[in-house]
Amino acid sequence: MKKSPFKWMLAIILMSTTLPVSAQKYEANWSSLDSRPNPEWYLDAKFGIFIHWGVYSVPAWRPKGSYAEWYWKSLIDRHDSTWIYHNKWFGENFKYQDFAPQFKAELFEPDKWAELFKNAGARYVVLTSKHHDGYALWPSRQSWNWNSMDIGPHRDLLGDLTEAVRAQDIKMGFYYSLYEWYNPLYNSDVDRYVDEHVLPQFKDAVQRYKPSIIFSDGEWDHPSKTWRSEEFLAWLYNESNAPEDVVVNDRWGGETRFRHGGYYSTEYENVNNEISQDLIERGWEECRGIGASFGYNRNEDISDYQTGESLVHMLIEIVSKGGNLLLNVGPTGDGRIPVIMQERLRQIGAWLAINGEAIYATRANRIFSQGKHIRFTRSKDGEYLYAILLKRPSQKMLFNQVEARDGSEVMILGTDQKLTWQNRNGHLEVEIPDEVRDNLPGDFAWTLKIAARPHVARPEIVTKSRISVDAPMRITLRTATPDADIHYSIDGSEPTQQSPQFNNEIVLLQSAALRARAFKSGLTASLIAEASLSVVDSKKHGLHYRYYEGVYDSLPEFSASKPVSSGQTFDFGIEKIIRQTDHFALIFTGDLDIARKGDYTFYLTSDDGSKLLIDGKVVVDHDGLHGRQEKSGTVALSTGRHAIDVQFFERGGSEYLDVKMEGPGMHKQSIPPAMLLRKK
Repeated sequence: MKKSPFKWMLAIILMSTTLPVSAQKYEANWSSLDSRPNPEWYLDAKFGIFIHWGVYSVPAWRPKGSYAEWYWKSLIDRHDSTWIYHNKWFGENFKYQDFAPQFKAELFEPDKWAELFKNAGARYVVLTSKHHDGYALWPSRQSWNWNSMDIGPHRDLLGDLTEAVRAQDIKMGFYYSLYEWYNPLYNSDVDRYVDEHVLPQFKDAVQRYKPSIIFSDGEWDHPSKTWRSEEFLAWLYNESNAPEDVVVNDRWGGETRFRHGGYYSTEYENVNNEISQDLIERGWEECRGIGASFGYNRNEDISDYQTGESLVHMLIEIVSKGGNLLLNVGPTGDGRIPVIMQERLRQIGAWLAINGEAIYATRANRIFSQGKHIRFTRSKDGEYLYAILLKRPSQKMLFNQVEARDGSEVMILGTDQKLTWQNRNGHLEVEIPDEVRDNLPGDFAWTLKIAARPHVARPEIVTKSRISVDAPMRITLRTATPDADIHYSIDGSEPTQQSPQFNNEIVLLQSAALRARAFKSGLTASLIAEASLSVVDSKKHGLHYRYYEGVYDSLPEFSASKPVSSGQTFDFGIEKIIRQTDHFALIFTGDLDIARKGDYTFYLTSDDGSKLLIDGKVVVDHDGLHGRQEKSGTVALSTGRHAIDVQFFERGGSEYLDVKMEGPGMHKQSIPPAMLLRKK
């Protein structure tokens, strides 16, 4: 039957609206590239295996606590313990390149590796196709006589493992280092190096192996424009042989981490720190080793390896905060995965075989944790909440701000036992009989599956600024849940349904600790939204800042330098002060007004280094080059004024500074501007 023109047009419209995201054409600029969402398979996978393997796996030595894959780089310093070790056992004339013929991988059995990863419960694998030493694990033309086909194993290691991993129905990808320590072209002409070496080599690996995931690295010395990363990613998404749902990380230039690319990548950083909503929404991944090193380090012993329990708990912690764990193994030069690493992977796999429902295809719950020993995840359809217990449960368990749906069942994964439960005052109480507690399935952690009652969305506090200078502040509250009532307090107390109800607008004539909560019959109450709102006197409140520019590896001696600019501000925000996103330093000075005597804890979260001083004494020393991390310190303070100094510097990558405090009558919060006084 002939279709009418209208029906043909309708069919075309429907097809265009249902095309996969990857069918969209992306332009070679971050605005376009960043609009590409991370594919669903990656957000569901949660657990992957990282593999650092190469020429460095032959010497396989560095001091404990350091990376063995950096062996060649550490040989520059003749006073370094690695050089002393190298000289003693190999001699000063033995070059790093001389290890390559010994990298034979003669015991490498990719099928057994892939089977191990399958049994571990991994959903994707990432192999170092080329680390910073430039040695390629495939027959790369751009690394002539410095690849695994030309010298060493005489074998396509990347290709063999790719085939074996995919045969186990696991996603396969690779790590690729943009820079190479001692490549002559890189060190003489970086533009030619990128044009003649990086781009053709990188594209060759993509076209050959069609990776599902790419972990880029070694980007920090140059901006993404130098690496031509936008151009490469546009090619990857639009033209390459890679799958349409290929995933990439954020390491594409000195300025791109936590800003551009695909998922956000962390390393020995965020697992125990606060996780931002931006990190959760974008997707993030923590990479860790079973030992301290990524490459195999013969200098490590049993005490340097994490236990099965600590690894399972790490996985739970990361997933509860919406992240993935990329857990590294370091094979030996002959191609064996050390037995202790195999054991650890199997322990993780045994736990996942029972509790995987609480890990795979889950999303971060609105509450990550309760105390030290309970973590939460939720199914991505929102139907089920998983309460993961990091220690054996007691007879009665109370889960705060959780309620089960009427008539539903609460069970422990791996058992058929239906548990007795009741909702009580907005919380869930579950009874776990002794016979169940004595026969819990598996080790390390146990999971309660709860058909949770839907909750009211947390209110949003809407104001033009958290600081009002010499004028009242006007605030609006709203929630995404229709017909919900919002109640609030302005003295920091917990809002209840007996607290004032928001109707139109709140007008503040003085500083307040605003807290708001939304309620609706039949739903669990929302989480509390809170904000420290300051109405300040411009003649009384504020800080003095001095801004410097320069390349720093640590906090500079501010008194010995001349600032580029200086001025007054009302908080520790850096966005309105800095003139560039890299290579600068700041110092804030003022007085802190303490109303109640007691112990106060200060928190510095920064990328890179920072330091906080009270009355000239260091309370938090968070100096040095590092990613976004939190560090704290506690000091006893009397009532009255106390000098406060906050120092900060940024070298490269993303910049971040956040200053919080807590103490008597104060929950953890950003330091209220009303407590910051100008120096007399």
